[in-house]
Amino acid sequence: MLIDFTVQNYRSIKEPVTLSAVAQQQGTRSGSQNNKRKRVKSNSEIAPGYLVEGWNIELLPVLAIFGANASGKSNVIQALDYLLLLMVNGNQETSRLQKTFRYAKLDTFKLDNISSKKSTVFELRTTFNNAIYTYSLEIIQSHIISESLEYALIDTKRTRRLFSRAWDENTKTSIWKNGSSFKGPHTQLQSSIRENEPYISTLIKLKVDILEPLFNWLRGRFIGIHLASDEFDIFGFMLILQDSEEAQNFHHNLFEQALNIVKNFDTGLSGIKIDRKSQENTEYKLYALHRDNEGKEISWSLDEESLGTQRLFNLAYRMLIALKIGSLTIVDELGTNIHPNIVKNIIKLFQNPNTNPKRAQLIFTSHDNTLQRNNLLRRDQIWFTQKRADQSTELYPLSDFHVRNDLAIDKAYLDGRFGAVPFLPSDEEMILKGDELCQES
Repeated sequence: MLIDFTVQNYRSIKEPVTLSAVAQQQGTRSGSQNNKRKRVKSNSEIAPGYLVEGWNIELLPVLAIFGANASGKSNVIQALDYLLLLMVNGNQETSRLQKTFRYAKLDTFKLDNISSKKSTVFELRTTFNNAIYTYSLEIIQSHIISESLEYALIDTKRTRRLFSRAWDENTKTSIWKNGSSFKGPHTQLQSSIRENEPYISTLIKLKVDILEPLFNWLRGRFIGIHLASDEFDIFGFMLILQDSEEAQNFHHNLFEQALNIVKNFDTGLSGIKIDRKSQENTEYKLYALHRDNEGKEISWSLDEESLGTQRLFNLAYRMLIALKIGSLTIVDELGTNIHPNIVKNIIKLFQNPNTNPKRAQLIFTSHDNTLQRNNLLRRDQIWFTQKRADQSTELYPLSDFHVRNDLAIDKAYLDGRFGAVPFLPSDEEMILKGDELCQES
């Protein structure tokens, strides 16, 4: 599971910001005795945290980021997506994917001359089998400045190095160090690793027992977050069709489950047909199936279906896989073209231990402030982004604010109590400005 993620000097993010899934240690919250109808649920009632045994921490299944347009909330999850993409695929393959698909790219903060020329720094902390792994990466476009992977076991809690590399500017090479727990033939590859390639992307292709829990989590995640994508993931499904028969059966069952979810949300869809031109050719077309008043089946291309239905099917398919194997799902603008009640049900699937026994996690951005009401999210699950004076992104949780338990969070948010909302001119100012523009033209 993800513990936390820190990034510095990435797009609108200048200073380090940290997105944390660690639950805040809080007592039971209760509402006013005079207002029992609006009783505030306790944190454990809203979303019970997953205990990491021996470490005295609980991790949250869902994190939601809210903020004004251009405040940087998408950049936070893009930075995380870029790092995960790079860890799995390496620099060369990541560059190829970026040219073909709308995946996150490496880019620095460009609004001052110093940051634009400096490196980008990432740190990712995860936990598997009660061990904590910390991966750190400092990178510029031409080469990796430093890379390290450490872990801490439950018995000693002492941080141990697995490997580290540091760029030596004099020799133009990396200096490597390996921990005693990391011995093996895989260390012999270090001398041949390119200066701009992360070592971990090579290790993930090998059998390294101590890293298998981390690698399984990385491999199980859908690459990319497909910003504002409303179409079904054709590329991902093509890969599935080329996979083993066992994998195809696994994904076929999930495909049917996703279809049932979409049908149950009253979309009018009765089925989806996959038309392959041949068994050898991976080219195919998807058709949406409906029934007319006489029960006759009617079909048309899936891309003619409503954008909401297309995106819902895509999300349902991805999230079912995440829930099945316990992976991480990242979604930008979760509520786009989808009814808020459906979004709330999706969140509840991740919040409920019965529907999420494998401890999958969901991180999303949204403008829908209704998701902040009715005890849907804990206060430590709600995060905000806003611009600093230098136009860089600030990231902080709602739990930083000490407000009464029965406060209507959604209304207070729109009123600017927590920042992270746009500063708008008055109606009169907008009209006067519009008149000026008309006169100029």
